[in-house]
Amino acid sequence: MGIAAFSERYRYIPYFYLMKKAIFFFILYFCISQSPLLAQNVGGIGAQLLMDTTGGHTMPMVSGLVAGSAADQHLKATDYIIKVNGTSCLDKTLVEVVGMIRGEVGTIVHVTVADTKEGKNPREYDLTRGAISSITTKSIDPVAAFTEQCENDVREMKKRGVTVVKTFPSDCGNYFFNFDAEAQTYTIRVMVLEGAGDDAAKPFIVTARVFDNTNEKDATEISRYRKENVGSYTRGLLDGTATFKKGGVGVVNVQLHDEGKKCKTMYVVICK
Repeated sequence: MGIAAFSERYRYIPYFYLMKKAIFFFILYFCISQSPLLAQNVGGIGAQLLMDTTGGHTMPMVSGLVAGSAADQHLKATDYIIKVNGTSCLDKTLVEVVGMIRGEVGTIVHVTVADTKEGKNPREYDLTRGAISSITTKSIDPVAAFTEQCENDVREMKKRGVTVVKTFPSDCGNYFFNFDAEAQTYTIRVMVLEGAGDDAAKPFIVTARVFDNTNEKDATEISRYRKENVGSYTRGLLDGTATFKKGGVGVVNVQLHDEGKKCKTMYVVICK
């Protein structure tokens, strides 16, 4: 075959090659432009989430809000996100839940939230997804979130028919309450907000002594302390009971040994 004949036979090959290249890059560009994630058009509701793993089951909890976002207008820190678009979040991973919530900016996501991971006091909202990178994060005070969680617990106690005598959102010290029934047993709960502290190895001990104001020598010692992970913080629970034989003034004396300065605040609940 001569050079002229060879050139005539294969003169279209470069054009087909270039055409294939052009089609490939056009398809790639189209896919990128239509993908919310790659096109940076992915949006969220403006809620920072952490997974509550207590009780053997996992459920996402709001640990922070983004100023001006849809979540900031309807949700609060310590809300549990129970469902997203009708799908349960129970035992989902954080990545899975975030994937369920996020989508194209301007679209709607339907979320169901509650006060507890078991679904107490459910509320439903249609939230508009906003640009993730365009909003400044609003800081959430961990002490405020802890106090709100404690108050939620007290509300749940009252719903169950528990008589709450007094609550003390405070630091360690003496707490006084009146009792007027003979042989009346009171339940004492001390909730403690724990932080990391400078040295996690240093002692952290909480105890309580409960006694009649006129009979301190017969104080009931409470030292059964346990911890639970509540989203963005660790909460300690000190539970016990004390029985009084006559009316008078009761005293709850909370004692804290905290060399690492890990205790941020406490919340004392007295009920019967």
